[in-house]
Amino acid sequence: MHDESSPSWGMRGLRKWLGTAPETRDELLKLVQDSRRFLEPDTVAMLEGVLDLPATKIREVMTPRTSMISLQEDDELLDILHVLVESAHSRFPVFSSDQPDNVVGILLAKDLLPFLTEPNTKVDIRALMRQPLFVPESARSDQVLRMLKNTQTHIAIVIDEYGTTSGLVTLEDILEEIVGEIEDEHDKIDEEAQYIIPDEDPKTANTWIVQALTPIEHFNDVLSSEFSDDEVETVGGLLLQEIGLVSDLEGQVVEIDNWEFTILEADSRTIHLIRAKRK
Repeated sequence: MHDESSPSWGMRGLRKWLGTAPETRDELLKLVQDSRRFLEPDTVAMLEGVLDLPATKIREVMTPRTSMISLQEDDELLDILHVLVESAHSRFPVFSSDQPDNVVGILLAKDLLPFLTEPNTKVDIRALMRQPLFVPESARSDQVLRMLKNTQTHIAIVIDEYGTTSGLVTLEDILEEIVGEIEDEHDKIDEEAQYIIPDEDPKTANTWIVQALTPIEHFNDVLSSEFSDDEVETVGGLLLQEIGLVSDLEGQVVEIDNWEFTILEADSRTIHLIRAKRK
């Protein structure tokens, strides 16, 4: 009687499965899935992730424009340091001051180290930033992974069909499609970004305070709404899509379907906090 848990039996069984070469990707994927009895679950999951990469468009993996932590090429050093500390990121896309939809470079936090002892020093980040790597939304994830590897780059800017920045993708984003979520010491999940809090003001019935980074899918699930997340993924992105770029986001009121959204907190580029009221 065979012990199916023994390594030697598992290898014989795996060789048996591999005896008939698959002719299509779907057949290969099925072969991997059928090999769960011979392989560790994590190994099967990684193989599935690798096989899924060619079918995964980079738009499905990227961080959308509305959620990007970015700089502008004319930012002052103190403002840049504030963004660095708050985000704990190591690489930042730099947008043009003349064409705010276009990324003109990538700034590495380590390139600012010589200036940290004198924070009042005038710094021209144009002289420090690196050449960005641009990829189209329609690119396959495996192609972008190869590009990042060949260019020894950790971040790429995703552009739409008109050449406008639509998001960014990192090497970690693509690797997570293979090995699952990767967390490091800086990965602090912003729980508030995932939650919708009822407004405590008794005068405001059917009203909730919503973090702008709340996924539309989560908003729909919690509040039984039917907003589409085909083009944008977050509630803040939904509002920016509706009103476009304006000079003063805070205080704007946006009506979509039977909902009224009031932007409670925002800076010149990003929405942070929203009041959502079902009318």
